[in-house]
Amino acid sequence: MNADFLMESMWLVVAEVIAEAEGTSESEIGFMNITTWAVSKEDASSKIEKYLNSFGWSLVLVDKAEVIDEESGFGDEVADMVERTRNNPNAIILGTFHTYKTN
Repeated sequence: MNADFLMESMWLVVAEVIAEAEGTSESEIGFMNITTWAVSKEDASSKIEKYLNSFGWSLVLVDKAEVIDEESGFGDEVADMVERTRNNPNAIILGTFHTYKTN
C-alpha cells in the first residue's frame, strides 16, 4: 500500500518531555498531553519530536498514544485541544506541562 493513501487520524499522546525552565538555563522533566494528526503512533511521535526540538525541548518517551474517540469524555483542556486540532490538519497542540518533583 502506498503511504500517500493512508488516512490520518487525530491522536492523543501523553509524552514525557525535557524542557528548559522559564527564566533559567536549567531543564525540567515532565509530561504533557499533545494532540495531532497522524497515520500511526510512530508518525505522531516523529511529528511531535520535530516540533518539540524546534523549541530546544526533547521528547523522552511516548507513554501513551491512541486515536481519539470523539465519543469519549475528556476534561476541559483535552476537549479544547481536540476541538482546535479537528479543524487544522497541521496542528500539534501542546497541553499543560506538568513537571515531576525532584529532591
